[in-house]
Amino acid sequence: MSTTEERRAAIALLIGVIAPLLIMGMHPTGADITTGGARLVLMNHMVHGVSLAAQPVVFLGLLGLWRSSRSDVATAALVFYAFGIVAILSAATLSGFVAPDLVTDRLLLGYTYELNQAFAKVSVAAIGASLILWGVALRLARLPAAAGVIIGAVLVLGVLTGWLHLSASGIVIVTLLQGIWIILVATQLLRGGFHGRNV
Repeated sequence: MSTTEERRAAIALLIGVIAPLLIMGMHPTGADITTGGARLVLMNHMVHGVSLAAQPVVFLGLLGLWRSSRSDVATAALVFYAFGIVAILSAATLSGFVAPDLVTDRLLLGYTYELNQAFAKVSVAAIGASLILWGVALRLARLPAAAGVIIGAVLVLGVLTGWLHLSASGIVIVTLLQGIWIILVATQLLRGGFHGRNV
């Protein structure tokens, strides 16, 4: 993969992670949506809309990373990440665009919340597994590899043990941890990539 392609992959990763990080602090809680009126509903749409739009951008960057470090383990990492994206698309759509329309129907709102949580858990576990696999695939790039394994393990174990609650604040933690790894990978790509650093 050429240096130009690696730069494009790095830029896609940075855009895909920085945009959600910039607005994640504005993520309203469920209680905010039920009592906050139209302004908070609009903010909720915006936060989730940006998060949804960022997912294919991150995937483009990871596809570039895969091309730079092509291996069976990197392929598995990319597949797990894609699986996680599908789940988070469902969770963000439910939370951002379905739940605000159901604030007057407590039963449907509760059901939507449970679906959101289930999809979020699947997503975080799959993305955590992906980061672990990326860590193995990039093992000679020590910092991104170690960060991938550690952050991935925290995400997977956090979901499996119930320690990581995927409320608005929990999703902020997930986004920050994932963002750290993506920034490390993007930095490595900008420095010349992972040539010869595959499994």
